Amino acid sequence: MTHTDGETRIVAILGDPIVQAKSPQLFNALFERHGVNAALVPFHVPATNLERVLEGLRGVANLAGVVVTVPHKLHATAYATQLSDTAQQTGAVNCLRREADGSWTGAMFDGVGFVKGLEGRQHIVRGKSALIVGTGGAGVAVAHALIDAGIVSLDLFDRSAASLQRLAGSLRARGSKTVIGESQACARAKHDLVVNATPCGMHPDDPVPIDLAEAAPHAVIADLIMKPAETRLLENAKARGLAVHPGRYLLENSVEPMAAFLGLIAPA
Repeated sequence: MTHTDGETRIVAILGDPIVQAKSPQLFNALFERHGVNAALVPFHVPATNLERVLEGLRGVANLAGVVVTVPHKLHATAYATQLSDTAQQTGAVNCLRREADGSWTGAMFDGVGFVKGLEGRQHIVRGKSALIVGTGGAGVAVAHALIDAGIVSLDLFDRSAASLQRLAGSLRARGSKTVIGESQACARAKHDLVVNATPCGMHPDDPVPIDLAEAAPHAVIADLIMKPAETRLLENAKARGLAVHPGRYLLENSVEPMAAFLGLIAPA
């Protein structure tokens, strides 16, 4: 367990729910490896309390910042005085750094972490076609990162038509060559990559969020959920002989950049 004393820099992770969070183990292990006197702790923060909690945390002088998880990634941008280029582009943050004056600077690392995770497992993005189900904070970040990585076509689905249209519009406004489409929550033969970016799958009685009946044999099925490590969607994919990409790879490839952004380790 990470040693703490009066000089420890604290990082909080805010979410609702928070029991699924794997960040404490990964961040605290990173701090120990680097010999950094810091600790990350989970805070269960319902959406109605987000503003109150962030306002209070501004006054904690030894707080390095906060990691932001579901469902706060879109709403937390409103409390940041400054945003990184990626956070501005996506309209979402997953990390807030506390500045000396108590203000927040926000950044988003989900998309880059996801793509790095895919590349680390030799899953090619450039020139491929993808489906993303879920257009909340993580889905938005992944969509933009896939375009940056050279995806040729990207289909989107969300139960909220407003959320889907908002993301589709922002992606088309980029003027890239990627073809943006709207779809159902069904993998098609054209999809090389299928991504669940919804919270559906966190609980044992959740339905499978994506129909894989027509998935291509070569498709990679990815789930951004961290816990359980193998969701019902990934179990279904394995049963069909499809390659799977669990959520932990996104987080594992985001921890170091986030710790560097918070000023706790040197940038790689």
